[in-house]
Order: sequence, then C-alpha cells, then structure tokens
Amino acid sequence: MASPNNFKQTLLNAGVNWTSDTVKVALGSDSTAYTFDQANHSYVGDVFDGGTTASEFSGSGYSRQTLANKSVTQDNTDNEGVADADDVTFSGVDGDTIQFIMVYKQVGTDDTSPGDDPIIAIYDDDSAGSLADLPLSTNGGDVTIEWDTEGIINIT
Repeated sequence: MASPNNFKQTLLNAGVNWTSDTVKVALGSDSTAYTFDQANHSYVGDVFDGGTTASEFSGSGYSRQTLANKSVTQDNTDNEGVADADDVTFSGVDGDTIQFIMVYKQVGTDDTSPGDDPIIAIYDDDSAGSLADLPLSTNGGDVTIEWDTEGIINIT
C-alpha cells in the first residue's frame, strides 16, 4: 500500500475525516499498464483520466463501493494510528482483470468530478500483501477485499 504525498498533506490539514467523510473503493483494470506515481497521482482524475494513465475496471456487476463502519483507533503496541472499515464485496463481477485497488475520499454527492476526489491509498501487485493476489481475474463471482487485520491505513 502506498499513499500519495498529497494525501499526507491533506490529512495534516484536516482535509480527510476518515469516520465522517464518504470513503470509497474503486478497482483498476489491467487493460492499461499502470504504475502508481506517489508524487503526481493525488486525485482519482489523475489515475482514471480516460485510459492514458490507467483504466477503471469495467464489466458486469461492478460499481464503486462505499466503506462501512469506518473507525480510527490508537495502537500503542505498534505505536500507530489505525484507520479501518468493514471488508468490501463486489458482487457478481465479470470482465477485466483487477490490477489495483484504490481507496479515496468522494467530494460532493457523487463521482462526477474525480479531479477533486483525493486518493487515500493504492494497493497494487507490489503492495497488496494479504489483501489479494493481484492481478486478480474475475469470473462472474464475488470479489471480496479483506482488509489487513492491522487496518486499511496505519500511520506511524
């Protein structure tokens, strides 16, 4: 998992409230080769820019999912702050192969202005860890993103 430098600045400026903001999960397709750029990919529109940087997953059953039961805790054992939420299930998805998982804050009431929706984290084949074996092929079944037991975001 990696977070854009812009998210770190936004967080310190109180621009993301994990528990009260709408935080969503989108899936990236492997139809366009994509490498996360921590310095320049700050907003959803920087990544899903019409397919030149990356393409969003497309196929039956797919829609972006909103995180439920978000929480923030203090972990004194590991000396970190932890942001977590329920696992996310994409039901009956079939289509592209999933290359990466994007967690972002939705600004406004919908996803029509991705240029102002800050990316919180990108999980790709290099950073997914126990989340998923990426890239992940779809076959019409459910795809469940099981967040790490240590949380979605850990700040040390």
